Amino acid sequence: EAMGDLGNLLGRVLGEKVDLSIQHGRDLGLVMVDIHQFEQVIINLAVNARDAMAQGGKLSVKTSNISREQSHHAPHKIPESEYVLCEIEDTGSGIPKEIVDKIWEPFFSTKDVGKGTGLGLSMVYGIIKQTGGYIFCDSVLGKGSVFRIYLPRHYPEPSAPHAVAKDVTPVQADF
Repeated sequence: EAMGDLGNLLGRVLGEKVDLSIQHGRDLGLVMVDIHQFEQVIINLAVNARDAMAQGGKLSVKTSNISREQSHHAPHKIPESEYVLCEIEDTGSGIPKEIVDKIWEPFFSTKDVGKGTGLGLSMVYGIIKQTGGYIFCDSVLGKGSVFRIYLPRHYPEPSAPHAVAKDVTPVQADF
């Protein structure tokens, strides 16, 4: 639902040069995440993608469930469990191999002075880690980048039935 609600905002943020595609997975599991922080994660990644596609391009956002078995064979090393995966992929300039591991560091930026603080991706990383999730970036210079966010699937505890007191005598309250 969050991705659907963000679609209109992302369209305005990305502008006319970037083609946005959002593909929702079916019957997605629940996750425990602050919705506003998660929106910030997606917006930050989308703005970075837009900046990497100055001449235009395509940004796709896909969501899906990852089973325990699928997590065992995921392209990144994550604990075997159930996840909801959110992939943000762009056709931008890509990130050079020698700096892709540095992008999560606070104050690291490839932007010109005055064009960014270098805090965006470190904030994204912190928010995802706070949820117990994982985020990875795969990038090919000149072809684009894909960010994969694995959020642990959440199963709410069934609420306990309310206890009903036995042998209670009703009392009239005088107010």
